[in-house]
Amino acid sequence: MNVVIDTNVMIESITSRSPYHNIFVHLLENKFFILITNEIITEYFEVFSQIYSKDLIQEIENFFLYSSSVVRVDPHYHFPVIEADPDDNKFVDCAVCGNADFLVTSDKHFGILRGILFPKVPIISPEEFIEKHLRE
Repeated sequence: MNVVIDTNVMIESITSRSPYHNIFVHLLENKFFILITNEIITEYFEVFSQIYSKDLIQEIENFFLYSSSVVRVDPHYHFPVIEADPDDNKFVDCAVCGNADFLVTSDKHFGILRGILFPKVPIISPEEFIEKHLRE
């Protein structure tokens, strides 16, 4: 399964106290593939550096650099479909160009994708993703 995870969900999934932690655990266990672009990984680490310790950031960085469950995508097309927050379009670009099964997000801006026929990007909440796709 190929998945794009927005930054807020990724950040929340790292801490063991989060209800989304199962997402990160399953990612570490190679239970699904996460699709990323240079823009997405840059945003992840900009935000991580404001929250987590340098040691933890280094471990996470090593995971993203060397894990076989991390798939780099290089979008050659850009889809400006989220006008309310154009910065979120990088996740749409990654999902479309990487042929993602889902874009996991709790951001309301992505709701516009439900009404767009092209590019078709299936969005799913972190709760739905855990419930429907990460059951043991």
